[in-house]
Amino acid sequence: GAAQKGLYRVHQFSKVELFVLCTPEQSDAIHEELISLEEEMFSSLNLHFKTLDMPTMDLGAPAYRKYDVEAWMPGMDKYGEISSASNCTDYQARRLNIRYRPNAKEGEEEAEASNGKKGKKKKKGKKVPLEFVHTLNATACAVPRLILAILENFQQEDGSVIVPEVLRPYMGGMEVIPADLAK
Repeated sequence: GAAQKGLYRVHQFSKVELFVLCTPEQSDAIHEELISLEEEMFSSLNLHFKTLDMPTMDLGAPAYRKYDVEAWMPGMDKYGEISSASNCTDYQARRLNIRYRPNAKEGEEEAEASNGKKGKKKKKGKKVPLEFVHTLNATACAVPRLILAILENFQQEDGSVIVPEVLRPYMGGMEVIPADLAK
């Protein structure tokens, strides 16, 4: 089918990828922020899309939670994935041994230096143990799929393509790509 070959299913492609390292307490909120950024981008392009909160059985081993964004693809007569955002909690951090020291000042006491001078402090106490960070990743934009969604959704009967308004400044102000441009 159409989703198995062509521009939708290229094996090597450009994409805009977002990566986040954060504390466990931040990861759920940052995950929501990542998907909001993606939704805002696709809304600004006036694409018809839907966001799916993927069921557990559809998650890969690293992902604790994953959202997929699918845009309407007229050529396939169905929605096709154009973006995703995953919260991998500490799975990747454990494999890479990426840690942080939470509340580094907690457990440390300040005391005057033995020479009695004020202003100089000596730290005492045990260090707070290291913990694993949480990792999140999001494919903000799979470039070929986004181009496909724009071309298919904005192509006119004469073959011309209306340029989404937010892209016009990057297209030299062009509002329509004429059908005969490639000739």
